[in-house]
Amino acid sequence: MTQSFNEHRISQAKKIVGKIKLPAQPGIVVEINDELKQEHPDFSRIAKLVSQDASMAARVINVINSPFFGLSQKVSSITQALTLMGLENFKKVILTACLQEKLGGSSEEDEVFWAHSLHTAVAAESLAKSIQGVLIPDGVTPDQAYMAGLFHDISIPILLKKSADYAPFTPFAMSHKLDIIEEEDKLVGSDHCVVGGLLARSWSVPDPVCKAIIHHHASTSSLHKDLPVKLISLIKVADYISYLYGYSIGKMDRIIEGEWDIDEWADLHAQTLEELHLGPEDLYDFKEEIFERLDSEV
Repeated sequence: MTQSFNEHRISQAKKIVGKIKLPAQPGIVVEINDELKQEHPDFSRIAKLVSQDASMAARVINVINSPFFGLSQKVSSITQALTLMGLENFKKVILTACLQEKLGGSSEEDEVFWAHSLHTAVAAESLAKSIQGVLIPDGVTPDQAYMAGLFHDISIPILLKKSADYAPFTPFAMSHKLDIIEEEDKLVGSDHCVVGGLLARSWSVPDPVCKAIIHHHASTSSLHKDLPVKLISLIKVADYISYLYGYSIGKMDRIIEGEWDIDEWADLHAQTLEELHLGPEDLYDFKEEIFERLDSEV
């Protein structure tokens, strides 16, 4: 299926985003990015900046100590966290903490959403590291992969809060059910991919990541050469593995028919795998690898 990104859908997505009171990219992320550009980044400056906001510092510590970052010991201060993680990893924690602070909730749907988002981010980063040789010519980095995985479904909890009618769509939106786009379009005049890409852009997320979010449900054959096809393909694979993992631990209530079996999925998404120089056997290996990692972090 080829998605039509017409002016009406873009306009509708902008209206939806305009009604959402998400802040621009947090200043702390800007500060960290500035430090990363320095020859000798100042850890103490970053630690002081985060620690000045007691609420943010507490949330950051909570995220760092979650299973998803797999630290060998619990941390109790921002300085300790920076020392153990380094600035690049710490920046990912800040993004995660900021998103959870703004969009987090305590419902079962919120729990499923955050688990899926974090699983996809971890899977995407892991896959990007394992196939760096394929991705480097296109400028795709593990950091971009993590951000794309974390943000790829960012609009789902927002659309859910905006309309109770969206609830039946959520398990399909977090799968690879391509025609969910048409169904969402009928309901809200746009879809979670376009809305998510615009939201990510408002946070100054890099353009290739925003484009990957917008197109992560599109069939690979419909993608034109000006898009980050390899990053989009990587997110498709990570999203699929994450969905399988969520189902295996009872976080997803069902697997979409025809998309759960690895061989079937590989047949349906042969071009996606080809973009990453992967075959079905690689998909099996990666599934086992990421399941093992996520199991160890639960």
